[in-house]
Amino acid sequence: MRLESRGLATPAYDCISSGQTLREQPGAKYGRLGGVIAAYKIVPDEIDEIKDTLLEWCDEQQLNLILTTGGTGFAPRDVTPEATREVIEREAPGMALAMLMGSLNVTPLGMLSRPVCGIRGKTLIINLPGSKKGSQECFQFILPALPHAIDLLREAIVQVKNTHAALEQLPSPSPLLANMHLDSNMHTMERGTQCEDEEEEDEEEDMRRGRHVHNHHHHHHLQHGSSHITAAAIAAKTSHAVVMAKGAPYLPGNTPAPPTHFTCSCSHDQQIPDSIISRGVQVLPRDSASLSSTPSESPRATQATSRLSTASCPTPKVQSRCGSNENILRASHSAVDISKVARRHRMSPFPLTSMDKAFITVLEMTPILGIEVINYRDGLGRVLAQDIYAKDNLPPFPASVKDGYAVRAADGPGDRFIMGESQAGQQPTHTVMPGQVMRVTTGAPIPCGADAVVQVEDTELLRESEDGTEELEVRIMVQARPGQDIRPIGHDIRRGECVLAKGTHMGPSEIGLLATVGVTEVSVHKFPVVAVMSTGNELLNPEDDLHPGKIRDSNRSTLLSTIQEHGYPTINLGIVGDNPDDLLSALHEGISRADVIITSGGVSMGEKDYLKQVLDIDLHAQIHFGRVFMKPGLPTTFATADIDGARKLIFALPGNFNFRVTGPSLLEAVAPSEAETRQPLSTAPTGSRS
Repeated sequence: MRLESRGLATPAYDCISSGQTLREQPGAKYGRLGGVIAAYKIVPDEIDEIKDTLLEWCDEQQLNLILTTGGTGFAPRDVTPEATREVIEREAPGMALAMLMGSLNVTPLGMLSRPVCGIRGKTLIINLPGSKKGSQECFQFILPALPHAIDLLREAIVQVKNTHAALEQLPSPSPLLANMHLDSNMHTMERGTQCEDEEEEDEEEDMRRGRHVHNHHHHHHLQHGSSHITAAAIAAKTSHAVVMAKGAPYLPGNTPAPPTHFTCSCSHDQQIPDSIISRGVQVLPRDSASLSSTPSESPRATQATSRLSTASCPTPKVQSRCGSNENILRASHSAVDISKVARRHRMSPFPLTSMDKAFITVLEMTPILGIEVINYRDGLGRVLAQDIYAKDNLPPFPASVKDGYAVRAADGPGDRFIMGESQAGQQPTHTVMPGQVMRVTTGAPIPCGADAVVQVEDTELLRESEDGTEELEVRIMVQARPGQDIRPIGHDIRRGECVLAKGTHMGPSEIGLLATVGVTEVSVHKFPVVAVMSTGNELLNPEDDLHPGKIRDSNRSTLLSTIQEHGYPTINLGIVGDNPDDLLSALHEGISRADVIITSGGVSMGEKDYLKQVLDIDLHAQIHFGRVFMKPGLPTTFATADIDGARKLIFALPGNFNFRVTGPSLLEAVAPSEAETRQPLSTAPTGSRS
């Protein structure tokens, strides 16, 4: 289950309880959708305010899914559909129809709801009713199709293709079975007003009589009398037996109980074809003749297996989908099927991406990391997370620019008595009177009474003390102008002035400026921790002796050195063999300890190149691009995984990457601040793996 960002708007004050319920429902109760609630807001029943919220969430925050609750009825203040219709660019009437049909199975008053569903950009907006019960029910009606809808909007190519491939394997129901499905629906409609307590009593009675029980709900769509696999279930990609939460495999004992209307009614001695299980498809029962106990016994299942259970699809082995809490995906084992080598992809499913688009994609997906406070001496190479303001004037006093004499400009040229000296670091106590001057050094304060400085080169000494230790009289040979060679107070920096802006990449000059203004503790963006690993059965550590068929790993050393050159902390994950379990274990370690994971090897079209499959099938990472239009480096892959609210970046580089030409390019995009700019990385030797 991949993470989606969702927004939840409650446009009416009396719908707060339904909104709060939905906040907990999508991720916690129904693992089928998963995700992160990125925004939640209570909005008054005003069209403009509802529109403003929707536009902000669609255009600025770019959420994947927005659910609104309330304001869909006939009352004068029910204006949510009108506000939504003005925002969306394309309608999604099928989802509104699904909610209306489901609601009518519950109560005839469902016809009074006016939901609008539609798309703006890459955001899906859905209007739900305001009641707690109604919003839950309507959400359940559309839930099976939501993951696939979001995949389509996000252009998640791999997931979309896999879903479409699974749909191609669905058997078409015979006319007889279709009639049975219709009869079952009619039966449900007749029982539409029956309360759940009565149904539970009926089920208990059936159990006492030894009959096999199916869970019926007064509004469920997937009737168990049906004998076909529903397309909606395939679109969901995940059933209660195959659940991934927050991008990580479920651990034993954590599988949630399935919603009643999605409960599978197959008997415990039946097996579901592995090709179907691998994509999380829900299967409703056939008779024993049409559904064999093993995939190999069913011609249709065998055909489906040949299409879906390839090296690019997981095939976890499950004996039953019903009444079992056994987890299919475990943290320590990959679900990638490596047995069917002959059925691997012959053409890459990933389209070519231009370098420009690849850069833009990486920058768009790269989060701004957290902030930490450091001493200014440790700030070299860091990025400021705050504006720096001067707390004092610089200079804090009128200062001489040159070595010479502080004079009164109005006195003009002539002979003057020297009445003392002003040195840097001392404040003069005498005042310069007409006919007097004071000797000054560069940076020294200007004494009171003087308004100009004449450099020593424009003077002539007339008289000195007998021991030559003091100057007594000097001739000023030029006409001075007021302010000449004097730096006034605040000439360089004024108090309160912003001297360094947020986002500044700090070098030696910036460190010196911090010292100048006396700011010794600064907030900076955290450096990303980068984990690096090389993959390949042929690789040896540099200190190992060569053996037949082996080569020494140089890519890892090159990458680690390049990253360390820029001051980023690194984690060495070592060499990982071409095995999905080992790859998954190493990726889990990298994700748990680092912000960025860089891998080398295992991303091309070879039969041992499992890395992309592990990212997609096991980690449910979103692969943003899997091929870049550059040579060498065509299979370069970039993916993200949102784990516990933190986004992890994964750069999967081919093993034969030529770092002299293109190696560091995409790594340049991994910056802790959008405002940061940096010099190109230096070149490094060619990678070791061909």
